[in-house]
Amino acid sequence: MELLSVGRVSGTHHLKGAIKVTSNIDNLEILSGNKVMIELPSGEVKILTIKKVSSMIDKKWIVEFEELTNKTDAGLIQNGVIKVRRDLLGIEEDEFLANDVMGMKVITEDGENIGEVVDIYETAAHDIYVIEDEEFETMIPDVEVFIKNIDFNKREILVSLIEGMRERKKD
Repeated sequence: MELLSVGRVSGTHHLKGAIKVTSNIDNLEILSGNKVMIELPSGEVKILTIKKVSSMIDKKWIVEFEELTNKTDAGLIQNGVIKVRRDLLGIEEDEFLANDVMGMKVITEDGENIGEVVDIYETAAHDIYVIEDEEFETMIPDVEVFIKNIDFNKREILVSLIEGMRERKKD
């Protein structure tokens, strides 16, 4: 069962155990009534049931869980990553969230490992993947001309580069 990261717990909200979530999906409300996994920075995992989701602004939400009833309990999942089953989001097997590629190894068509995806910039036209290794930073638009293949099993992205995409990091 593949789990997708849909957001991060950014803080507590009020005294009754609600949390603030910064989401990387547009509608967190579709998860109401479902169980989700919270992966804490320590590696600990909690399974919680979403009771209520309320929109704040942009991709920020207030989420209440059945299992959390006070601010102290809610504080224990601070900075946790919320993960859900793919089918709960209505995402097909051949579709993915931009966040799914974070941490993937990036290989050029010549077989050179140029680092891993460390960030994604959203633009009006398309996302731009930021790839880093010790020496270089590479920015690659998420378009077929440059992104040749994404292998989720191997956690690798095959890319085609052009002049100017790779820049030496400044010290």
